[in-house]
Amino acid sequence: MDDTIQGIVLQSIRYGDTSLIVKVFTRSLGLRSYMVKGAFNHNSKSRVALFQNLHLINYVEVGKTNRSSLGYMKDVQLATVYQSIPFVMNKSAILMYVSELLSKTITEQEQNEPLYDFIERSMLWLDLVHQDYANFPLFFTLELTRHLGFYPKANHEAGYCFDMMEGSFAHDYPLHPYYFDAEDAQLLSKLLNAGIDETCHLPLNVNQRRALLDGLIVFMRLHAPVMNDFHSHEVLKTVLE
Repeated sequence: MDDTIQGIVLQSIRYGDTSLIVKVFTRSLGLRSYMVKGAFNHNSKSRVALFQNLHLINYVEVGKTNRSSLGYMKDVQLATVYQSIPFVMNKSAILMYVSELLSKTITEQEQNEPLYDFIERSMLWLDLVHQDYANFPLFFTLELTRHLGFYPKANHEAGYCFDMMEGSFAHDYPLHPYYFDAEDAQLLSKLLNAGIDETCHLPLNVNQRRALLDGLIVFMRLHAPVMNDFHSHEVLKTVLE
């Protein structure tokens, strides 16, 4: 009996006239890449719609897949059908942001069940909630740094700034330009170790939210160099007010 694999679609790229190359972050096997032949055919069992970014899918891997080569999949099904994300503009913008963030940062092949579970839980939460989710990108970005190994140190005190290069709060402002000032550092400290509901109910105005998001992207770029070519947060800032 074939083993069913749980996966999150990170990216799909058209290959030729009818096929796709799909990058999937799986719960049991880590990062995998597959060739989906005939995905654009009308009678295809592996329809293109199944491989939209951040779709949660179940499938069976065909044969022994070498990590350095493309594998194949069969019996692909949606594990969950999103009820609101595809139809709400703000949620779709968040999905685009999260998708690019994960595509840029998940580069290791190894299995990482805690990271997988975090992504899955977060997307299901976003799909079900009807309001008060404008801070979701802040929560998701911060929690992702935890899984990537450079979560900020929670050593904030009144008047401290946050040194992005050191990943910690500091009394004295650094000589380099990569820091949150005392006002934004205080807001950041409120986000640290807060749950998703607590974060999304934190009262932030548009300027505060944008400043924190911009700063977190800089923080990510400093500690994850693959983030240099990253743009979707600019779109996100225009819709999440």
